[in-house]
This record gives sequence, structure tokens and C-alpha cells, in this order.
Amino acid sequence: MKVNLKAKPFYLTEEQIAWVEKTIGEMTLEEKLGQLFLPMVAEPVEDALARFDRLGLQPGGVLLRSGTAAETREKIARLQQQARIPLLIAGDLDRGAYNMISDGTQYGHEMLLAASGDPQMAYRGARIMGAECSAVGANWNFGPVVDIDFNPFNPMTNVRSFGSDPETVREFALAACRGMREGGILPCAKHFPGDGVDGRDQHFLSSVNSLSVEEWDATYGKVYQALIDDGLETIMTVHIMQPAYTKKFSPDTPDADILPGSLSEELNLRLLREKMGFNGLLVTDASSMAGFTDVLPRSVAVPTSIAHGADIFLFTRDLEEDFDSMKAGYEQGILTEERLHEALERILGMKARLRLPEKKAAGTIVPPESALEVFRRPESAAFAREAADRGITLVKDTQGLLPLTPEKHRRLFVIPIKVEPNYHNPLGGYERRFAEDLEKRGFEVHLYDASPEDMQMIGKSPIREFKKKYDAIIYFMNVASSNSDSAVRISWPGTRVTITMMIHDVPTMMVSIDNPYHLMDAPRIPTYVNAYNSSELVVDTLVEKLVGESEFKGVSPMDPFVRNYFFNTDK
Repeated sequence: MKVNLKAKPFYLTEEQIAWVEKTIGEMTLEEKLGQLFLPMVAEPVEDALARFDRLGLQPGGVLLRSGTAAETREKIARLQQQARIPLLIAGDLDRGAYNMISDGTQYGHEMLLAASGDPQMAYRGARIMGAECSAVGANWNFGPVVDIDFNPFNPMTNVRSFGSDPETVREFALAACRGMREGGILPCAKHFPGDGVDGRDQHFLSSVNSLSVEEWDATYGKVYQALIDDGLETIMTVHIMQPAYTKKFSPDTPDADILPGSLSEELNLRLLREKMGFNGLLVTDASSMAGFTDVLPRSVAVPTSIAHGADIFLFTRDLEEDFDSMKAGYEQGILTEERLHEALERILGMKARLRLPEKKAAGTIVPPESALEVFRRPESAAFAREAADRGITLVKDTQGLLPLTPEKHRRLFVIPIKVEPNYHNPLGGYERRFAEDLEKRGFEVHLYDASPEDMQMIGKSPIREFKKKYDAIIYFMNVASSNSDSAVRISWPGTRVTITMMIHDVPTMMVSIDNPYHLMDAPRIPTYVNAYNSSELVVDTLVEKLVGESEFKGVSPMDPFVRNYFFNTDK
């Protein structure tokens, strides 16, 4: 499909277009194919460069994981120094630069921002993220997440979404994209064709967006169209099927042959390019997910992803093997010269859009060390505090328990659930911070530790004996999906002794710093609070609100009572 580099979102000059075409014309086939790849660089930079050199491959870009600002800047400088064609440097940042830069600002998941009710919060956070990323030389973020959290069972949208209302998602996503651009990085809306309908995770299978064409147009289509019309530069196409649109464009497609977005000509070329007019860069989601190879052998899926509309292939199972598969696909005619040229025009066109060739020539592709002063801006930390203050939501308090005071409820029995560190929650241990914050305010906190004594006390002792020792029970929920989880539900510790058996006999509260849908499993909990983000700052702010030092301001951007799925009296 013909690329218009003069039009939205590239807006290139004749000189920039000439650079794109000249550069493509001077490439060998191996160099062209290398530009399609964007691997993760988690190892020391010299090891990564040696890996690329050994394969004779220069990737079009890389994605980096966590390091300090100084370390990340140095790594990017080394990578760009060795690259003949400047690199796209990406991060996968949902809640601030923190995921890529360890001293970056962590201001909270998208749902925390949405609970403020103010799209400017998304703009301000994204601008801080962009400024911090661009200060180290990064230029692209795989965000915002523009999924609609329709299904409370979905383990991946959840707090990473702006919520379950398409209009809210649209407004906050537009604001976030504007903030990233002004901060100095490209946004990448994900996960096309839209996560949040299915209750399953594309990490483990090709999941399904089962909406009709009309339903999709009125929801996900409305969000993506608004972003495209606004000049969205990049979109991530992922391992999610959209059967209705696939069959709209190819009615005879058997169900067994429907492909996910990362491999679908119907979704990428017919829907996104032709119908919606997206002229920008299209990147697959991580090809290391099972959803990518659910329907095709990997050797075929690798070149098919580019042949069917993607421009960049994200991550690899084995870089050498996947590169060989891409080359074999080209030689076999799966990936045509025309489609390869279009992908290269968009990849190099986006690099020209970022003025990377000029910056590389001038020695400014990585900012000077003085740019790292951005990480010491007090207003960034102040914004993170404001996000927590405005987002934490009191969902219900039908027993009038709050505010907690040592005079009424000094002795607290706190039950932490699912607090071990995992992929999305690498630190863990927030229950200890929670207990310490309460103890500083005069409470006596006992953390359930699964000892025989604790199990007897919470699950089997006479209620009158429990009440002699404790004044209230608090369930501290730190339940977030990990690499191997396919759900974010409550697994009650202690062989069920910790289930909510005393809610009418002992004042009981549940607070969640991750999954906001725990009323699904504990609907009669009389006091329930959602905080949407696992961080020390959020825990500190949560405790301030529980004890009445500040008021609750957040409004649920989804239905925490999950009324569409369960009968719930809200009591």
C-alpha cells in the first residue's frame, strides 16, 4: 500500500524523503531485512552489539529495560554510535519512565489517572515521561494502552486501561499522545484490534475481540479513528483476532483460518490502512507470545507478519533463526519486494520525522549529560503524589468504618494476599509499608503470616476470642498478573482460613493496590478501596486517606461491582 511521506503523520520535506529513498537504495537485502527487527536489549550493550555483528544484522531499533538514567543514556549512546542508520529506541512504559529508567518518575497506571476524571492528568504524566525518556536518548514509547476494559476477567487490560467507557478512553488517550509528543517521544497506541473483550491473555493464545462490526466501530474504532485523525504516528498490532471484520473483508474465511492482528491482512491493510486511513508505522506486539504462533508455524508467521501489513517485527524467539525465516520468506515470495519497500519507507520515514539523521550527523542524537537534570525536577514527584491523591477511590463504606482511628480500632489484623514479586510488580512487600504507615499513627498491626497460630486465630477460633485481640480486619490486596498467570483473582491463603467469614461480626475492610475487581470474589465486604497502582507512594497516600488525613477524590472509571456479570447488592 503506497506510503505518503508528505502526509500525516510524517510531514517530511523533499530533502528528508530523498534521504529515505537514497538510504533504502543503498542497502543490501540483509540490511533491509535487519531494519524490520526490533529486539530487546537486556544484556550489556557490548554483548548486544557483538550479537548483532555476529549475525551481520543492524536492527531498525531496540527496546530497553530498566537501568539508571546515566546507564541508559550511555547504553543508547553506544548503540547509536555503532549504527550506520540511526535507531528507534523504544520503551514499554505504562505508568511513567520508571519501567525503563529506574530513577524515572512512576506516576501510576492509566486507571489511576482516569479515576481523577481529568484527561489533563494523562497529558501531564505523559509529558513528564516523554521528557525523561528523551533526556537519555529514547524516542518511542509503546503506549498509551487504549484498550477498553469491558471484561473484568481480562488479566492484562485491568489497571493498564483508562477504563470501561470508550469516550473516557478516547479523551485520555488523545491527551496522553499529546503529552508524549510534547515531551519528545513518539506514542504507539495498543493493542489493536483491541483487548478487553476476551477474558484471556494473548501471551498464552490468540485471544478474541468478539464484537460485531457495528459494535467495534462504536467503541474501539471510535478510539482509534480519533487518534488517527489527530495524527497518531504508530500503532501496535497484536495477537488478538477480530472475526467480524476479518469476515467482512474475506467472507469465505473458515473460522480455523482467522488470523490475529499481528498476522492479519484484513485487519492491518483493509481495516486500518484503507478504511481508517492510517498512514503511520505499524509494529507487531512481542513475537515471543504464544498468541503469535497459535495459527501458523513460526517460520511462516515471521515473514507473514510483514507481508500482511506490519512494518516492524517486535522481539524474537531466537534472533538468528527469525532473521533466517524472514529472509527465507522473502526468497519464497511470502514477503514481496513491494511490501518490504513500503515497510522500509515507514521505518526510515519515522526516523526522518524524528530528525534522527540530522541529529546523528550533528552529534546530538543523545542529549548531553546536563539533560539528566530533568530527573531532579520537584514538579515530577509532585505530579506523582497528585495522581495518587486524586485517583484513589473509596468504592463503598456501608458500615461507616472510615476514618480509622486508634481510639476505635487500634488493633488491626492485616491479611496480605498475593504479595510475592512478579513481572508487573517486581518489588512486592508493600504490605510491610502499609503496616509501618499505620503503626506510625498509633495502630497495632499484626500481619498474617500463615503460622499455625494465625491460621487458628483467623479461621477457627471463636469469634468472641478473636474480638478480644483485634478490633478490625483489613485485607491488603496486591494481586497483579505475572508472566505465568492467566487470571487476577483472589487465591485465599491458608487453605481457606482467611476467607471473609466475620464481616458481620468484626469490622472488615479490603484495600487493593492492583486489580480493582475484587468485589467479584468478596461482594459483601462492607468497606472497599481501590488504589490502582502498586508503589510506596500509593500505599502512603492510601493510608493517609484511610485515617482521614486527606479525603477520597477518585471516581471509579469502571464498575467495581461487576454488575454485568454478577448479582451484587452493593451492601
